[in-house]
Amino acid sequence: MQSTTKIHGFSKFKLIIVLAFMSSIAPLSTDMYLPALSHVQSSFAASEFLAQLSLASFFIAFALGQLIYGPLSDTFGRKIPLIIGIVLFIVSSLGCVLVDNIYVFITLRFFEALGGCAGVVIARAIVNDSFDIKDAAGVYALMMVFSSLAPMLSPTFGGILLEYFSWQSIFAVLFILGILLLCFIIFGLRESTITRIKFSHKATMDSYKFVFKEPIFILYCLLGALSSAVLFAYITGSSFVFIGYFGLNEMQYGLLFGINAFAFVLFANINARLTRSFECENLLKFALFAMLLALIMASFGAFMKLGFWVFEIGIFITIGTLGFILPNSTTLAMARFKDHSGTASAVLGVMQFGLAGVIAFGVGIFEANTPLFLALVMLLPCVIAVILLYKRTHQR
Repeated sequence: MQSTTKIHGFSKFKLIIVLAFMSSIAPLSTDMYLPALSHVQSSFAASEFLAQLSLASFFIAFALGQLIYGPLSDTFGRKIPLIIGIVLFIVSSLGCVLVDNIYVFITLRFFEALGGCAGVVIARAIVNDSFDIKDAAGVYALMMVFSSLAPMLSPTFGGILLEYFSWQSIFAVLFILGILLLCFIIFGLRESTITRIKFSHKATMDSYKFVFKEPIFILYCLLGALSSAVLFAYITGSSFVFIGYFGLNEMQYGLLFGINAFAFVLFANINARLTRSFECENLLKFALFAMLLALIMASFGAFMKLGFWVFEIGIFITIGTLGFILPNSTTLAMARFKDHSGTASAVLGVMQFGLAGVIAFGVGIFEANTPLFLALVMLLPCVIAVILLYKRTHQR
């Protein structure tokens, strides 16, 4: 059972900021660290494989951890598992500063993700606890605006730190951010659920079975996951296309990446306003078809060699539509389970992260380093999402 306290005004804004911070802490730990991979490899005199394994261990823990925190937060409330997770993140980040062994470092990265993912999964559950479906759609959109900015800018910030300090400074900053977030959680975040039951493995498994039996929930999870796969394909392959194919330099690419990120921020803000007047499902349908048309445009432009701007406009619109798709698919999925918010959030997160990771891995393996190849890889999950939505519409 959830608390029914209405949240308005500054209290709502403060809550969104804290939830966005919670959602950002784990992605920050990856994106800020990316420029330091070669430095870590040199510092430990390790192989490239072991340096990359420090990323892989993080991703594995990030996915598995969500499955743990979801049911725990349904059982013990949101704050206790959240505090435990953030403390684990803080301790692991400090360990990464002090460690002098690559294998210990990889292990610490695993536990850093295991702690940090608590914020991601529990933030969604708190929104579901605290708002009805109309308000939740707007809150998710605004939360994603704030939480997306930090990971998008963090590689640049990580590069600045490396310019003046050692790679350990990145984890020192993460350590400080973790302490700051812990203070916000302890002193500025109220418990959003009053559920208190005795923990048992059977109850946890029953909760997951209950969630997986809801086909509409799975549909909206898949739509969000497929859309996330589009985004991950873009993130993974964009530098090869814009720098390697179109000939942009690193500064121009960074600026272009920021412009496309702005499309997401702009569209998410528009979505937050439109959810007051339009149904989330209608906005989701509109955005998915708009994404499909934008990716067809990018693919056609790449196939016909129409140049940089046709491809970029298609990508800009595609990233922008995610500002509609991700918050609305999240809202519609989470609204199905007000009494199992943590478990539902865990399933949603793992599906999004897992499918997106597979697509990103495929981009790397098949070297999608041309505009046409990247556009087609991005188009595939979008087409599947539209087909699923079309089937759902015609089954009613």
